[in-house]
Amino acid sequence: MIPKTPRGFRDVLPTEAAWRRSTSDAVCARFELWGYLPIETPAVELASVLDRARSLDNTAAQFTTSAEAPFRFFDSDSNLVVLRPDVTIPVARLAATRLRDKPGPFRFYYREPVFTERASTYGQERQFTQLGIEFIGRAGFVADAEVLSVCMEALAAAGVRDFTVAVGTVGVLNALVRAACDDDVWRDQILRAFHKSDMVAVDALSRESGVKLAYGQAIAQLARIRGGREAFEACRAICGPLGCVDGLDDLERTYDLVVANTQSGRLIVDFSIVSSFDYYTGLVFKAYAPQVPASLASGGRYDTTLAAFGRNEPAAGFAIGLERVLAAIEAQGATPPDVRAQQVLSGDDPYELFARAARLREQGVRVELGGE
Repeated sequence: MIPKTPRGFRDVLPTEAAWRRSTSDAVCARFELWGYLPIETPAVELASVLDRARSLDNTAAQFTTSAEAPFRFFDSDSNLVVLRPDVTIPVARLAATRLRDKPGPFRFYYREPVFTERASTYGQERQFTQLGIEFIGRAGFVADAEVLSVCMEALAAAGVRDFTVAVGTVGVLNALVRAACDDDVWRDQILRAFHKSDMVAVDALSRESGVKLAYGQAIAQLARIRGGREAFEACRAICGPLGCVDGLDDLERTYDLVVANTQSGRLIVDFSIVSSFDYYTGLVFKAYAPQVPASLASGGRYDTTLAAFGRNEPAAGFAIGLERVLAAIEAQGATPPDVRAQQVLSGDDPYELFARAARLREQGVRVELGGE
């Protein structure tokens, strides 16, 4: 039997490993320029921690993608534990417990592997690396604009030349969904359809029996509002008369502040954006690049998550997928860094050979010792 890794896991060889390291170093250096500090969380969390955070009622039906679920297993203490599927909830737990008596705000960044159990489809990774930030203790459009700007600058620092960040708010959609129908199953279905960008399903669900006509029509129209600053007025025209413009003013201020001060990438408005994670409460955004079908980064505001752990503070953040960023920059023509030795030294006297190599290393030269 030939040894192999489990489906969805892989080895990383030296050239790619060096590329991953240099790219993540560039991203993290950008985080630090904004005042974010590094943290690390355990790869394993108690299942009760994850479930506690996700049991909060965020004013909308809660859902996760059916094809994805956390890895769950019992440890030797008979605790049900989970390999972290993202880093946001572990950081929320950390801030609410380890830093309970410390005043915020907190600016943290991380680079950590995350794990997702996926349906048995080959080619889908079950371990990947996230680089991200969490800004805890500040609410409002200025904090949202900071988080968005850090994301866009980090993608540029990684070497992504051509990318678009689509921003929206879950407030408008959640308000429409709450008012449209009292059926929790229907609410869950409409949010899933938005998450999948399944406009056929959105249209069908918005016309179902039991859905208030005006709100159903507005939901179908909202899913198609996309563009520049004009998108805000389009949203107000549709949702304003129904009283469903939650978070729209803050999103518009965020958009204006970022556009005025960030030169990296392109920012657009897209009210169809919904995350598969159910803890977002306001701003949501995703970053895309040509030739990469999935989003490079995603994030938003999650103001109720820390309350699950006893610390009621607002928060926002995002995560960049390292593997997807590497795919994007490779598609744009980037090549891995050359990490081979710059000089190979040989000689009969090992003392003299080690001394020569040491002098070169002091000058920053990569040296490999050859054979006799």
